[in-house]
Amino acid sequence: MRKKIIIFAVIVVATIIFMKLVLPIFNLGSSGSSVFSTVSTTTSSTVENYDNELKKMPARDWSVLDPNLSAEGILMESLDNNFSFYRYNAYKMWHLASLTKLITAVVVVENVGLDKRIPISTSTMAVEGEAGNLEAGEVYNSEDLLKIMLMESSNRAAAAFEEYIGSDKFLSLAKETMSKIGMTQTVIYDSSGLNDANEGTASDIYLLLKYILENDPEILTWTRLTTLSVQPLNSSRINIVSNIDPIASRADFLGGKTGTTPAAKENLATVLEFKNQRIVGVILGSNSRFDDLNTLLKWISTAYKFY
Repeated sequence: MRKKIIIFAVIVVATIIFMKLVLPIFNLGSSGSSVFSTVSTTTSSTVENYDNELKKMPARDWSVLDPNLSAEGILMESLDNNFSFYRYNAYKMWHLASLTKLITAVVVVENVGLDKRIPISTSTMAVEGEAGNLEAGEVYNSEDLLKIMLMESSNRAAAAFEEYIGSDKFLSLAKETMSKIGMTQTVIYDSSGLNDANEGTASDIYLLLKYILENDPEILTWTRLTTLSVQPLNSSRINIVSNIDPIASRADFLGGKTGTTPAAKENLATVLEFKNQRIVGVILGSNSRFDDLNTLLKWISTAYKFY
């Protein structure tokens, strides 16, 4: 009998606890908020937000045919909502040419710094290409030499950085940088892009530009400079630097880089302000990169409705 009384008491206590603590959660006979109501409200809000985001996305007009382009690989994608406007062979490996210098710039900014003294040696001057107007024996501030490398696409400026760091160390740092960014389809063997074995994809270059904007935006800011006067640290000579990218003076240009070799043909990596958003354009292996770019921008304006 005693055992039954104890069991009955336990059941009564458990029932009281259940009614006081558990039932109010489900709003059964109480004035508290229901967990079902909360879940329902949250779900409804999430769906509504998702629908609103979808409504902001550009809508494709499928009656507009794809553009006629000459490039081997193309990517046009928004940085602000990751909306892909156009992709063609975005994962096709292609010669990078001077797009390599964007990787070099990241390596230098993050591992060398902007206030180092970078000498221009006779071996640097033996590198192909006179762009940058450098002279043997001169010493440049690393930030100024980066601007020369990016604006004039100076192979010798890139080589000076590689020599300063050490070739093996530079390539190791470049590999680490690309791995960190997620550029799994890119390989490089020099700092300038003269080596045609330097290859990557339009998709990887998109990741590179996105990384630079988020982590080292000054790199793209330098590519927007049209002209610059630079003085070596050990000379009174004034070096006048001009940007070789013809779209650098455009109001919608937010930064980028060109690259050209006979094997690569014409490459372009650019960030533009377009339809109130930032769009990355990567064009690899084009016969006429700027014609392709203009064709793509006109096509996007026609093929998509923007809200």
